Amino acid sequence: MLRLGCIAGFVLLLGLSGGPATAAPPDPPSRADLVAEALAEDPVQITDHEARVLDPAAARAAVKAALDPLGVPYYVVVTPRHIFLKEFTRPEQFIPILHDRLQKDGLYVVTDTTGNGFARVYGASLPAQDAWRATRKEMAYDAGVVEHFTRFGEILADPDPSARIAAATDAPGYVSRSDSRDRIEMTAMGLGTLVGAVLVGIPVAVSMTGSRRKAALGAKTVRRPIPQRANPSRKTSRKGGNKGGRR
Repeated sequence: MLRLGCIAGFVLLLGLSGGPATAAPPDPPSRADLVAEALAEDPVQITDHEARVLDPAAARAAVKAALDPLGVPYYVVVTPRHIFLKEFTRPEQFIPILHDRLQKDGLYVVTDTTGNGFARVYGASLPAQDAWRATRKEMAYDAGVVEHFTRFGEILADPDPSARIAAATDAPGYVSRSDSRDRIEMTAMGLGTLVGAVLVGIPVAVSMTGSRRKAALGAKTVRRPIPQRANPSRKTSRKGGNKGGRR
């Protein structure tokens, strides 16, 4: 009986431990996986989180019209503004990941809606990143991403894109976003200082004016000397002396 009990316990132990193991749940797809799947269906992905400033359908059509003449496959991702500064991998780091997921050569552009992005080409000789820098240099600071892609396509489609890039100059009245932000902050600080000086200076000026008025009134109210009356006894003695002298 003891032996049978030991065998039964051993079989039960094998049954519990030797059965098929429960498979671990698969890892959820990463952001790069989701973006790559979307690009495989449509090579131009435009964010719909800024519909007030960017119509996704119109922007997609404009980007395709700007890049189709280049004759190379392209993959474009336009994200909400400044998202790469907060939580996502920067564009220049995100593009190799997308290329690794898609396993397709071509022109890759990842940017936000302000044009702050990066361009890189695989399997072609286009000066993609230099052209994007030239575009950023020529565009005004408030230009939208559609204007950036239009100029970007024009530069790359130029018969001599390198000369076109070298000739790129700052846009008239160009002010970078960082310079614009600094100017706004400096103006606000200057106004705050001016308002503070006015608020402090008015009571001081009023106090000084009151003190000056009091001093002026005090100078005007100086007591005048009281005139002294003549002594009658002295006048009588002088008269008597004169009479005696006339004798």
